[in-house]
Amino acid sequence: MPTTPQPEDLASLYERHHPTILRYLHRLTRDRDRAEELAQETFLRVGRGLDQFRGDSKITTWIYRIATNVYLDEYRKTPLPAPSPEEGEAAPGEPPGSPARSLPKLADRLFEESEMGNCVREVIDGLPPDHRTAIVLHDLQGLPNKEVARILECSLDAAKIRVHRARQRLRARLAEGCDFYHDEENVLRCDRKPPGKQRPS
Repeated sequence: MPTTPQPEDLASLYERHHPTILRYLHRLTRDRDRAEELAQETFLRVGRGLDQFRGDSKITTWIYRIATNVYLDEYRKTPLPAPSPEEGEAAPGEPPGSPARSLPKLADRLFEESEMGNCVREVIDGLPPDHRTAIVLHDLQGLPNKEVARILECSLDAAKIRVHRARQRLRARLAEGCDFYHDEENVLRCDRKPPGKQRPS
């Protein structure tokens, strides 16, 4: 009679997955100490649930799901600040060739580069939690839509819609609030637009 493959022990799982989960939670919270606390809680829950893991999904998917639930539980208790008025919902319509339209393809680099990172992070902070987790998982963690759907425990179509809507908001708000340009080394940069030049929401 076949048996369910046993997962690694907790110490091995922690060593292998903690850096990735910490990075994911830091991208969601933008607070290193808070992310570390949530990562610790994630692996406490992993340890408590390891005996019940049946192998219905990959172990990485299961750990991501736990981390996401830990983050959402914390968010409901102490949500991040709401976006400021100038970062409110903007109408779509930036030109097809604008840098903002191609942002999802460059999301990880833009998120890490200091010149553009602040703008991108502020926009992601202002997204609803379901959109924020979807775009971080897909565009920053590099997971496919099927994996995002499993982690968020929603249908594949719902996952695609969340990623698409998050990208729309990201593009619209960046186009509204930032001026994009290439510097003398042809590197894409952005400057925050003065308040008077930002498009009204």
